[in-house]
Amino acid sequence: MRALKRWFHNWQDFRSARPQLSACYPHVASHFGGPVTWRHTGGCGRDVVCLVARDGRPVGVLRVTLPGAKLLIPPTAGLPFVSLPAATKIEREWFAYTAGFEQGLTPQPLWRDGCSMLCAYVDAQPLKRMADEGEASPLALATAALPHIARLHAAGLTHMDMSLSNILYDRSQQRHFFVDFEYGPAEGLTVEQQCLYDYLRLLESIWKFLSPAERAAAAGTWGQAFQACASVSVRAAELAPLRPALGRILAAPELRSLFDGLARS
Repeated sequence: MRALKRWFHNWQDFRSARPQLSACYPHVASHFGGPVTWRHTGGCGRDVVCLVARDGRPVGVLRVTLPGAKLLIPPTAGLPFVSLPAATKIEREWFAYTAGFEQGLTPQPLWRDGCSMLCAYVDAQPLKRMADEGEASPLALATAALPHIARLHAAGLTHMDMSLSNILYDRSQQRHFFVDFEYGPAEGLTVEQQCLYDYLRLLESIWKFLSPAERAAAAGTWGQAFQACASVSVRAAELAPLRPALGRILAAPELRSLFDGLARS
């Protein structure tokens, strides 16, 4: 029943986005030099994501915002991240992809307007899929991603929704790509707090999927990689504004030593 409801909501979203998709078509087709097709592949109730193909070959990914979509995470929610209005979200995505592409950390941005953005297709899959298919544990995948999160921060970018679903891995090039910069930081959150939240949000997102043995090992394996990747100023950032979004890991007795260490940073 849940899968059926999800399918129905996705169908409704795609139907609602048809006017924007139609408006985008000439620009997308012109960019790729001829007729294109697209297939609805995702979205979160506020936008629709489509895989763009030319002559049957994937060439791009198009995101369009839905008309009248509500802010799911308003500033009054008290969380470290907030939903952004459509135009602001596209602007943030464009800025992140532009800066990230220069460092090999995001797909290449190709075109945008006030409610849509097109980026190049990358032959990569989400780390979440690799975990689901048993290629590696969520903890191992998250730990391996930490140096690349550090590179993202060094490029002047923070994500604010870090998860295995939003990190892609290109096997042939052995590269990590970050996607879906759709949330912004809450007002007053420092850059160091945003960076700290990126690291901890990734651990929070996988915690419920870890076995007891993996949880027992996390403070050592993940924690050591975090200490090596995060700067002193990031590790010393005030944790209080981040707490409402980190309930699982903050309550985990296995991670008490990690957070005691953060408090002493």
